[in-house]
Amino acid sequence: MYFSCMRFPSSILVLLMSFIQLYCFAQKGWDKETLEKANTAKDIGYLTEEEKQVIFYTNLLRLDPLLFRNTFVKHYIDSTGSKSKYAKSLLKTLETQPSLPVLKPSERLYKIAKEHAITFGKQGKTGHGNLKKRFQSYLNDCKCAIAENCYYGNVSALDMVIGLLIDENVSNLGHRKNLLNAAFTNTGVCISPHKTYKRSCVADYSSAVKD
Repeated sequence: MYFSCMRFPSSILVLLMSFIQLYCFAQKGWDKETLEKANTAKDIGYLTEEEKQVIFYTNLLRLDPLLFRNTFVKHYIDSTGSKSKYAKSLLKTLETQPSLPVLKPSERLYKIAKEHAITFGKQGKTGHGNLKKRFQSYLNDCKCAIAENCYYGNVSALDMVIGLLIDENVSNLGHRKNLLNAAFTNTGVCISPHKTYKRSCVADYSSAVKD
């Protein structure tokens, strides 16, 4: 018995993977229209594919919180065996969470997130530093709400989003609240190497378009 491999032209391979992905999402109950609506970062050249996925899964969460709960979150909790109060509270929260506007990529927010991810990654630090100072030029241009989530660890984009949603041991659930904040309409995401945790993901949010 032997196995052979066929090499597809890159364009055909991408198309094939797209069909496979659509099929997998359809099996979970996600319709094509919702998937397309969530994919606001698909044509953004300065983002990596994984950074686009963070925005994509965040938008799926915001568009249909209950379906996201019953598919991705439920599978994650079941597969990890988590029985924490944070995981249980997330399941309860998403049962009644209304649909929210999608987040659109902002290059200015991306640059702010990137600078922070690289700086703290090289230093092996965690946290937000002086958040107001870092956003000062942005805030000078508009009166808007801002927020930031940081995730540390070498996991997939989906695991990053769910990890921030569960918000284990974060008593005020700040990361979860940012992801489910109806006021936010824009985001910038950067995933970068981290000296201590291998990788970090910095996601910045704002309530006003500034590019």
